Amino acid sequence: MNGNKGDSFKLSMSKGRADKKVLFAILVSSMLLTAVTPIVLAATEDNVTITFDPDGAIEIDVGQTNYSFGSAISGTWTNSTASYFTLYNNGTVAMDTEIRTNETTDSPSDMYLNESNIAPRQDEYAIKTVGFTTDQYLNSTYALYGEYDQGLNPDDNKQFGLSLYLGNLSANHSVQTTTIYFRGTQV
Repeated sequence: MNGNKGDSFKLSMSKGRADKKVLFAILVSSMLLTAVTPIVLAATEDNVTITFDPDGAIEIDVGQTNYSFGSAISGTWTNSTASYFTLYNNGTVAMDTEIRTNETTDSPSDMYLNESNIAPRQDEYAIKTVGFTTDQYLNSTYALYGEYDQGLNPDDNKQFGLSLYLGNLSANHSVQTTTIYFRGTQV
């Protein structure tokens, strides 16, 4: 290279061709590498469907189904044993317990339930629970005062008693019968 301009042009041209060959080789190698290597163009997704039925069962049971107070005297409380009755939650969820009774005695309907939480008047009776979370007088509807016992867990039980109060009597009545109903509601 003797400093001739033509030689310098040839050198630069051959260098440019070498660069192009290198670039071409890199491009072809990249294409081959891309063809061999998997490319993730988008993510995929899959799923599993789960089905369940969230039913909880409430099953309330009272262990004793009959009780006789025997001779009840007007103007005084007559009590059962405090733990005579047992209330069972045989269900699968915790329950609150509601209780109600008849408005009158079953047969003959000579006496009437006093729901006012005051001393019963003539030919009236009142029944009160003993041993629940909230002991109170029984009424003829479930919703009047709400729950008597709260949060009784499945497979658990609660012992309780009942008290009877008679108002003044207009006559010597025959044996009276009333029915007490229990309802469990989910907590």
